Amino acid sequence: MPHARLLRNLLHHTCAADRRAGTTRPTAALIALVVCAAFAMPAHSGLLDGLGRAGEAISRSEGAVSAGQQMMSTGQQVMSTGRQAMDAGRQAWDSRNGIPFQPPSGPAVMARDEGGPVRLIAALERGAGDPVAAGSTLVALLDQGAYFVQRQTAHVTAPQDQLLATPRADSSAVSIDLPATPPGTLFDLGSGRVRTSGAGVKIFALSVHTSLPRRASRRALDAIEQHAMLTTSSVQMEWPLQPDLAMEAVGGKLLVWASESGAAFPAGFGADGRLFTPDDPMVRLPRGYTVVTLDSRGFSFDRSREIALSQYGVQSTADIDLTRLSPGEAFKAFTSVMHERYPFRGAQPMDWARLQAELADKVRQAGDQRERQAMAQIYVDIGTRLQDGLFRVELRGTGGPQGLTAGLDVGLAGQWLPRGITPLPMQGVWWLPDGRALVGSVAPSSAAELAGLRPGAEIVEVNGESIGRYVGRAAQYSNRPTEVGRRHDALKLMAYDREAMVLKVRQDGKDQTFDLRQRVAERPQATGSAPNNESLSAFQLRSQSGRQYGYIALNSFADGGGNLDQWERSLAAATQARLSGLVLDLRGANHGAYQLVPHYAASFFSYDRPLRLQGYAQRQVDATAKVWRTRGSLGLPPQLPLFTQGGAYYGAPLVLLTGPECTGPCEMFAAWLQKAGRAQVIGTEPTPGAVGMTTRVLLPGDVVVHAPTVAELGAKGDHYVFGKGVEPDLRLAADAGFVQRVMTGGDPVLDAAVQWLDGRPLAR
Repeated sequence: MPHARLLRNLLHHTCAADRRAGTTRPTAALIALVVCAAFAMPAHSGLLDGLGRAGEAISRSEGAVSAGQQMMSTGQQVMSTGRQAMDAGRQAWDSRNGIPFQPPSGPAVMARDEGGPVRLIAALERGAGDPVAAGSTLVALLDQGAYFVQRQTAHVTAPQDQLLATPRADSSAVSIDLPATPPGTLFDLGSGRVRTSGAGVKIFALSVHTSLPRRASRRALDAIEQHAMLTTSSVQMEWPLQPDLAMEAVGGKLLVWASESGAAFPAGFGADGRLFTPDDPMVRLPRGYTVVTLDSRGFSFDRSREIALSQYGVQSTADIDLTRLSPGEAFKAFTSVMHERYPFRGAQPMDWARLQAELADKVRQAGDQRERQAMAQIYVDIGTRLQDGLFRVELRGTGGPQGLTAGLDVGLAGQWLPRGITPLPMQGVWWLPDGRALVGSVAPSSAAELAGLRPGAEIVEVNGESIGRYVGRAAQYSNRPTEVGRRHDALKLMAYDREAMVLKVRQDGKDQTFDLRQRVAERPQATGSAPNNESLSAFQLRSQSGRQYGYIALNSFADGGGNLDQWERSLAAATQARLSGLVLDLRGANHGAYQLVPHYAASFFSYDRPLRLQGYAQRQVDATAKVWRTRGSLGLPPQLPLFTQGGAYYGAPLVLLTGPECTGPCEMFAAWLQKAGRAQVIGTEPTPGAVGMTTRVLLPGDVVVHAPTVAELGAKGDHYVFGKGVEPDLRLAADAGFVQRVMTGGDPVLDAAVQWLDGRPLAR
């Protein structure tokens, strides 16, 4: 029996058993590598041998779960490295080219002096305190002296130097009670030295961290969460022009604790406009806590007992609301915003002023007639012109996002089949190297199935034109940035507008014609969209050579309410079982969340060989200063070492399976591991090449445009994935033999991964 079919049978059995037990989660399949399948072996002997090993794997996984629960957080893992960086930062700060700090000129003048604050209150942004966000949001008071004073971009606050509070669902504010003597690093700003005792200050910022992975027993924010998931801060910060520099404080409030009366602290930014530089005017602070308001006109000081700190967005993710404008004015404003902020202007140039003039009458006409669909279609057409893969349009109030140019699915757009609880794509039509189009799968009860079309049929013509000519024309409806991606969309054979969908095919040795559009009326149209779940499923595979490998199917980098814990337990089980390699199946990972990309990537790097992101950065426009600013990729400093210790670290060979549905975060993850030489990428074609962040633009008529505003860049300022995709290291030809194996239940891509692992020597 082909191994993929065997996998499906085992999965069905596991899931059915769990349903009988009253659970929707396959216990063995989800959190440990315990389901075994044989590759290219007799079905009965392989299956029995595999199931016999399952009990052993379960007991091993239980030990791995226990070990995984005892693992240190990523933040704790990098503390020794962070201390080394801090020592280097201290030396650089101490020297400062021999320029001494300004001596204090006198005591700070207090706006209110009630002895110093005992409680801070964070006013959360709208929605941060709702029941959903509350579970993944924390308010943190972090020691940030090394970041702001020494400009250590990779500074990580140690767990013991963090004070955390969880938002309540019924409140938009969170309070933190202050300890009498806080932890943290003591800086003598008068002499420019770090002290262990004596007169000095400790410097804190109050911040909000969102989209945090759910941890069973969280005690602190790890290094990734402190940087990548920092949403707002009590300090207003400005992105630097270079990604290896720290963000500069330009406003907001700091909490400062003085160990003794008379400790020096700046009273202003100084002539250079930067904080904590030698030209800062200095004043003396009383002992205890003081809240300092940073202002270009001079700082103010407050020692009230309870102080509320406003929050400033670290990254501009707020919606751009143009709903109060007329359709014409909103369109004009939209094109102006895109002209200013569109980050791919070099890769995908667009004359926005010319576009505005070209479409103004069309917009006005749709607005006058209140044609919401026509208005939305105008913006969809803009996305098609851009072909960046990120630009997306939806029409609110009609049951969710609208596939405005998706057309009618006649049953050939592909299906999503479960592997465990994780859906993987099964392509409907394959484009062969010789230019032919072969049907690989037909959706059940679809127009194509009702008409009699079956897998294996060769499509010769569509609506009277050759398949090649049709694909070239239909590709215009796709906004994917690569030619391969646009062809993939065209091969879904959607019925666009009012046109027919008449196929001439060669099936059963003869030419046949099928009118699929006519059949659509007999049954609801099929759906080719991926199921909206965030899951991973894990199994153990045994190859023909007898080697044992891990296999994880992943469809999302969102946490999904505990995916990170399950991921770490799966890797711990794989390590405990001493598996010879791991296959990570990303072919269905088309969910747009970047949440767990750094955590998952760190799992394959160790302390002595960490992943560093010096070659990656984010870029966005500063709308106020009218300049482009850059910081580390996903907000992670390029100098920050990413690695994992303990059972969740997996160091054996790794294979990534990619495909046309591996988009955005999936592509970033694959590119990081491929360029670091940590993984072998296997697929039939490059990934779609659509990596970046979008901002929602709200328009009249409930039209919403998700427009790219933040780009991911490579070491030379190039778009390392955008418009290119991730090219497989081993690219398989999707020829007739390949498609035949898929149709008979095989998985040639997974076979190739196992064969590649088999060809590697066993680790000693």
